[in-house]
Amino acid sequence: MDGLPSARSALELASALLFREARLLDRGEWDEWVRMYREDAVYWVPAWLDEYRATTDPATQVSLIYHAGRLGLEERIARIESRKSITALPLPRTVHQLGSVEVLEEEPARILCESVFSVHVYDPRLGKEHTRHGRYAHTLVRDADAWRIARKVITLVNDRVPTVLDFYSI
Repeated sequence: MDGLPSARSALELASALLFREARLLDRGEWDEWVRMYREDAVYWVPAWLDEYRATTDPATQVSLIYHAGRLGLEERIARIESRKSITALPLPRTVHQLGSVEVLEEEPARILCESVFSVHVYDPRLGKEHTRHGRYAHTLVRDADAWRIARKVITLVNDRVPTVLDFYSI
């Protein structure tokens, strides 16, 4: 896609990338999923300051998850695949549902978009299920011939976590 994408094509591109990310997470295709991220990608789940305000600075405020590079996600995947992370064995089964994808800004090599999500999580260890809801903010950038995720901010609406919170369940 050369030049400035039209609003329609930017929305289609963003939606396709977000839906692909969700599919890879649900299938546990971690290597392919993490390759969607740039090496310097930010992955951030801010905490809530109070009922109305989430944290805005991961360097000075509490975060539920924060990685200032893809390496942090790769290390988490390695722990899961090594089976040394007993808190996540067996891994929960998930279904990510996304909607209301909206392009907020677009440039020839950058798209800022937001969406809403629900992730249905089933924990086979306990036989229990729960749903997480929230908003995603993605910054997508074009690297050579591929679009990658440069930044993902996940704002959980229901941030009281009944079990393990990890990249695959949000």
